[in-house]
Amino acid sequence: MRIGSLLLGFVVCSGFVTAAEMDFAAVEKRIQELQPRPEEKRFDEIGWAKDIREARRLSAERNRPVFLFTHDGRMNIGRC
Repeated sequence: MRIGSLLLGFVVCSGFVTAAEMDFAAVEKRIQELQPRPEEKRFDEIGWAKDIREARRLSAERNRPVFLFTHDGRMNIGRC
């Protein structure tokens, strides 16, 4: 652990990488690790329609049912 800390300190102090760049890179790496995998995003595979009229038209055209979903809030920030 001490050797890693010393090496990290050397890299930062030697000017190869600034501390801010390392922090940014660490945060970006963690964000990528936390992103949902494709199998966890099945929700995005749903064929959404922009309004009920379009949904009913597509339903009749493809002989498929309509599932009406309503949500009071913002879907892009969570699925609560």
